[in-house]
Amino acid sequence: MRRSRGFTLLETVVALAILALALMAIFDINSGAVSNHAYAKKLTVATLLARSKMTDLEQKLYDEGFSNDDDEETGDFSQEGWDNYKWRAKIIAPQTDGVSPEQLIGAIFNLPIGEGGDMGGLAAMFGGGGAAGGKDGQSGPSQTTSNPMAGAAMGMAQPMFTQMVQQITQTVREVHLTVYWKEGTQVESLDLVTHVVSLGPGSDRNGGFSPTNGTQPSETANQWVDPASGMIVQGVPGPSGMVNPQTGQPLMRRSDWLQQRNGANPLGSIRGGVR
Repeated sequence: MRRSRGFTLLETVVALAILALALMAIFDINSGAVSNHAYAKKLTVATLLARSKMTDLEQKLYDEGFSNDDDEETGDFSQEGWDNYKWRAKIIAPQTDGVSPEQLIGAIFNLPIGEGGDMGGLAAMFGGGGAAGGKDGQSGPSQTTSNPMAGAAMGMAQPMFTQMVQQITQTVREVHLTVYWKEGTQVESLDLVTHVVSLGPGSDRNGGFSPTNGTQPSETANQWVDPASGMIVQGVPGPSGMVNPQTGQPLMRRSDWLQQRNGANPLGSIRGGVR
């Protein structure tokens, strides 16, 4: 009786090599899945911590108001139980130095600004029309010459946009928040950016003032603000009290300013309310 022939040594070695490669591929897939799961968990934690910290920063700005310059803060989340997560926040004030109202108008309405600061695009909006080309390519009369109403309209619009620039500088801040943590030998980070609009110290997200009558936010006694805008100003002593070093205008204590805003009579000069 003839005996059956088995596998040769070469066939056995090739089969074991194929099995080893398959097992290595399966192990690599499993290790990658575990690593991605761990990273996703840490990224989820970082997202939730960043959301919480951004809310805290916004509320702090609403309660304490804006400073005139850029501000930067750092810290960690040890109180939340995540010591390996750290954060860095930068509060940026709009830089409007050197920005003319004409440039702001051109940026908002996407209008071309003529040479020498001529607001040709704005004049066209108010019916001034473009500059008519003269004979042999020479420029025709300007917008304000061809249509005096356009010049009057531009004269009325320019102060409004100047006030808009000042209002944006006082009431808008850009907040950059970075949450970072160490992942092995590398540092991973999560960046968030938002814009905060506040009408003054003590205002809320809806533009109103959250403190009730008789209650004020903390740390308002030794701070001075501009009575017109509510901006916190580093005042200097003047002849009749603290004044703004840039404008020379008198300043008001922040606590008094908040009390005046919260307790102001909505009927103005009418005494006793509605009879």
